[in-house]
Amino acid sequence: MSDLPHRHLRFVKAEWAPVSPHGCAARVQLEQAGTGRFVGTAVVHGTCGEAGALRAAAKAAAAAVMQAVGQDHILEVYGVEPFQAFGRAAVLVHLGARLGQRTQELVGLCVSGEDSARAAALAVLDAANRVLGLG
Repeated sequence: MSDLPHRHLRFVKAEWAPVSPHGCAARVQLEQAGTGRFVGTAVVHGTCGEAGALRAAAKAAAAAVMQAVGQDHILEVYGVEPFQAFGRAAVLVHLGARLGQRTQELVGLCVSGEDSARAAALAVLDAANRVLGLG
């Protein structure tokens, strides 16, 4: 369990768009009662298909989380993978977290439904909550 104070972050929105034929940009907005909104942005290079949009959304979500918890902690997106399970589409994220002097690998997932960028952002929150006490 984390020794950090409880910080409830609420997902507001995630959006992405191609920025060139070879890249995607994403913007994720989170909100914390009494503190305000945190907006993370990210650009990934490569094709802007589902994989690029998911990776950009996950990186933007990690950036927004880091704004909320402070720069003593670092979240790095190692991987994002869409998958099918039990007849449902979902997104799995693999993160690296540095919390002060401690490092840890994290995994989060979310059923995607119609909005896979939203699912990637929520999967990051799912993973980060395990060590940062965000939920």
